[in-house]
Amino acid sequence: MTKRRILASMQGLNKLTNNYKKMSKYKPSNKVVKLAEIAGGILLVGLFILPFLSMAGHKKIHVDDSASGTEDGTSSHPYKTITKALKHADSGDEIHVAKGEYKENIHLHDGIELYGASRDRVIIKADDDDYEVVDLDDDTKIDKVTIKGGRFGVRVGKDEKASITNCIIKDNKKDGFWLEESNTDDKYKVSISDSIIKDNGRAGIHSAKRRLILVDNEIIDNESDGADIEGGSRVWLENNKIKNNDGSGLKLTLDGSSIWTDDNSFSENKREGVEINSYGGAGRIDLHDSSIHGNDRWGIARVQRNHFNS
Repeated sequence: MTKRRILASMQGLNKLTNNYKKMSKYKPSNKVVKLAEIAGGILLVGLFILPFLSMAGHKKIHVDDSASGTEDGTSSHPYKTITKALKHADSGDEIHVAKGEYKENIHLHDGIELYGASRDRVIIKADDDDYEVVDLDDDTKIDKVTIKGGRFGVRVGKDEKASITNCIIKDNKKDGFWLEESNTDDKYKVSISDSIIKDNGRAGIHSAKRRLILVDNEIIDNESDGADIEGGSRVWLENNKIKNNDGSGLKLTLDGSSIWTDDNSFSENKREGVEINSYGGAGRIDLHDSSIHGNDRWGIARVQRNHFNS
């Protein structure tokens, strides 16, 4: 609550008291004035306390794989597993993970954020490699961890917003990221930044139609395309290095898409640097200030495709 709003509220309260005095030729009773004073006190208490109460519900939950004895999620008695911490987490809570290897598949529910102590030293490795290592619900965030060893590294479902920052996504059997089809509105965007996405068994990133932002990532050494983005997507790519993937560096579909890129490099990929597929629909792909070199086939290739009825 700003100082201006507090002063306005106090002025309004004074005006209310004065109105009581003007409503009658008689002097207002002490009871009336007292009620106005009490109301003003309650109002001011609410102005100062309510913002703190709204913040007090969020908590930090701590995890350390070397924990033993009492576990209550505090820094002195952390939970031993991320899964256990998630059972005690609500929307708006933060989970802070100490260095170590955590063999588990985790599901971050709406509004939960997970922070590792170091992306190289906090490793989440799939306990069951037939599933994604990390499943993200709406308005979730994950920061400074390594994610490895699953069917997919990270899955984001339909109409869910998520942020992945400063992570390593590697050594998963299929795609590093599997992003399901979603509304392309900003409130459902997936943002991946400052991360290394490498050595995955298929694409580094596979995205169905959705809103996607890729900034300052290294997408390297994946066994298919660096990033495969389907038609109808709204995408911003900036300052990514996409290198030495076994397919194309960046595979796009023109139809219905709005894709803007700036200052990216596409090099030494086994197929095209940038592959643009088209099925006859309109769209826009803008490649600005791109470095495209050393790819085994074309730097940029547009492939006209047809739909076939079975």
